[in-house]
Amino acid sequence: MSSELTLLHFHRNLRLHDNAALHIAAGLDCPTVGAFVFPPDCNPRQRVFLRQTLAELRGELAALGIPLHVFTGDAADALNGLLARYPFAAFVSPLPVRRTAGERLPAVYRVDEGLPVLSVQPDGLPPDFAAYRTAWLQQARQAGILPPPDAATWQARQTRLPAECRNVPPLPDAQAVPLAAQGGEAAARRLWAGFLPRLSDYPLHGGFPAKKGVSQLSAHFCFGTLSVREVCRDIRAGGQDGAAWLDGLARRAYCRRALPFSDGLLELTMKEGRAALHWLQPPKMIRETDGSGGEALIRWQEGRTGVPIIDAAMRALNGGGSLHPALRRLCADFLTGRLNISAAHGEACFAAWLTDYEYAVNHHNWQQVDRLNNPFAESLNLDPDGRFIRRHLPELAHLPASALHAPHLAGSDVETNGYPPPCVQV
Repeated sequence: MSSELTLLHFHRNLRLHDNAALHIAAGLDCPTVGAFVFPPDCNPRQRVFLRQTLAELRGELAALGIPLHVFTGDAADALNGLLARYPFAAFVSPLPVRRTAGERLPAVYRVDEGLPVLSVQPDGLPPDFAAYRTAWLQQARQAGILPPPDAATWQARQTRLPAECRNVPPLPDAQAVPLAAQGGEAAARRLWAGFLPRLSDYPLHGGFPAKKGVSQLSAHFCFGTLSVREVCRDIRAGGQDGAAWLDGLARRAYCRRALPFSDGLLELTMKEGRAALHWLQPPKMIRETDGSGGEALIRWQEGRTGVPIIDAAMRALNGGGSLHPALRRLCADFLTGRLNISAAHGEACFAAWLTDYEYAVNHHNWQQVDRLNNPFAESLNLDPDGRFIRRHLPELAHLPASALHAPHLAGSDVETNGYPPPCVQV
């Protein structure tokens, strides 16, 4: 068997277009084997989203002649299985990988999917977000994109791939759960094409959960089914600024930089005469929480706090794995500031339910929680006509807006169909 093979590791870059790792593998001009390992803390909705995404990606790569091996379990162990079976000359990965000295080891090519925003601090961490955002937006306005993969060239190259490398296991099963976001690059590109003409309306409508003011692309950016560089190119081409909307992408990038190695740090070394990967730093994962949250935590999770905007938000999250950014902050502030429950419980809940869950982003956001002054006032600001509340709390849908936001104040003659009073004084 030829030893001139490339192992192409997919992680948060599950797409064909503007894929730097795929571009590097093409430049190496060796037959290529693709691999993906489900994240260790992948929740049920993410498994469904990823299975949809990987089914599409596997088909697109197969058209180029590239087999995609998909695994569950420990990523180092899974990749070591391939390294042991096939003598690879190169390893291309979006994860940080350190290579020990050794001529017999595969060459390592680390691909950073982020925009090249340089740190200004000696410890290697990014500066405060305001400074990082300014630098990130500057790079976003200049970012170019890579050409699409050349199918004919890839197909010719892959004819040299040994037949046994093409035998890929079936995709892991995923439990059927309600999912607000469909996986795959095609779905991401459809969402982006629909949102781009509305981008200029984002500063006006983006803060209202009931309006179609957000892109609904968060899960896609989490797993890289859509290129940040490509959306920045499209915004420039349309003559738009887009800074208000791009703020969310800059913040995701900032969280990743502020928690380096949150997805792990690998080392490639020789072990028992063969190349092997092991974790220098394993991926960060949510710690198990104790039972200190009690009944109030359960009511918050199930959307039964008696505060309609909080309950509508949590039921929306339960129902599809997606939640408007403003409502994430509101629910977090209510949990910690009003129910006096540790942020660790909320962090674990969001990790279990959000399709776009990513440790670095989720952890950073839960460190920013603040005291919520008046949830009913916030309700009027975020959902003034009550459309969002009515959508997710059908038992209150008949109420006029004057009673909808705080039905416990509307009087005993108002029918609330069993909706509870607030579980805490607010």
